[in-house]
Amino acid sequence: MENQIHFCTCKDLNCKLNPNNHNLGCDPCIKKNLKAGEIPGCFFNLVSDDLSQLNEFTLESFADFFHKNKENVQKS
Repeated sequence: MENQIHFCTCKDLNCKLNPNNHNLGCDPCIKKNLKAGEIPGCFFNLVSDDLSQLNEFTLESFADFFHKNKENVQKS
């Protein structure tokens, strides 16, 4: 992500909601996720870079993902 212009940690640069693809910041992504009852991928990326074990981004899946990977949580 060398050309990244926003701090967003989402690796899906083809997503139209990725802040690197518009000037609206994180709002469109967060609004979409809240409406779907989900959490943005950037929260999961804070826990681990390996999201391969995920098939959904719900609150419950985030809690499970966090508990399974909490030793990897990056400290700011």
